[in-house]
Amino acid sequence: MDWQSVFPSHTLITNAKNHSIVESFGESSSDYERLSQQNILSTDRRGYIQLSGPDSEKFLQGQVSCDMSLMKKGQTLNGAHLTPKGRVTFLFSAHQDQNGNILLETHHSVVEVAIASFKKYSVFFKTEITDVSDQFFSAMISGPNSHELIRQITVFHIKQCDSSLFLITVRADSSAQPLNSTSTDLTPAGQGYSNLLRVRSGNADVTIDTSDEFIVQMINLDAQNYISFKKGCYTGQEIVARAHYRGAVKRRMRLMKLDTPFAPPVGASLMARNGKIIGIIAAVAQASESSVEVLAVLPDKYLETLEVTFDEERFFSATHRPLPYEIVERS
Repeated sequence: MDWQSVFPSHTLITNAKNHSIVESFGESSSDYERLSQQNILSTDRRGYIQLSGPDSEKFLQGQVSCDMSLMKKGQTLNGAHLTPKGRVTFLFSAHQDQNGNILLETHHSVVEVAIASFKKYSVFFKTEITDVSDQFFSAMISGPNSHELIRQITVFHIKQCDSSLFLITVRADSSAQPLNSTSTDLTPAGQGYSNLLRVRSGNADVTIDTSDEFIVQMINLDAQNYISFKKGCYTGQEIVARAHYRGAVKRRMRLMKLDTPFAPPVGASLMARNGKIIGIIAAVAQASESSVEVLAVLPDKYLETLEVTFDEERFFSATHRPLPYEIVERS
């Protein structure tokens, strides 16, 4: 996508290591509070995996946590692929194209790992698994009028993340025309703003740094419709069911604001004043020049912890914030 042609009056700033990631259109984290009151199109680099062939749905049904038999054209299913020990390899959102192919949208860093994991099990199925990330662009549309604006855009696929947040997928071989008609009603922003929206939605991507790190309940996938407890067996299903039916989960993902300009790396440990590790960073985003917001996996007993560190040198004030969804534990 030629984002410059969509927003010609703005200057694109791309990632120094990966020019396909648009970091900003001139905005900085100090602008994010103001942007939250506007209608925003923020670029959001994603990866895409295509499964084609007559056995694609059958293959996925035995491999992923969602019920693929419920898939309908135009709709989205959220799911996870797990190791035999129940650890999350990668997360995805799935939908069908007009030719019956299944497209999985995921974090761009785990595409290679995801395909390799699938191919361990796909040899007896008539399905072709390919990386088609270069065929699509993606972005988020958010703001008070996003629900109305999204109706004016003709794109490959639209995934609704919440009442005012949408992920759009656009074919790379299409022109910018689908967005040009609404660009005057949208303020552009880069990947940093999309990262913040995803953190605030309570959704932590599984990246190359956290693949094989979490069980599904740790990152609240059971509260976000990633898991079907009614479908048949799939890889890792026994571990998921045991945690669901036989006892409360000891660690859950929580939303926190840290008063520091320094963003911890995903996978970093959070420590309390006594030096004890209390949690793991599952997702992080810059929220302002002096704060970051994180999704951290930690036990409930540490929800009152008001000072934390991730570098063992500086301690930062921590504010615990509510998630936008409810976590219901089985007694």
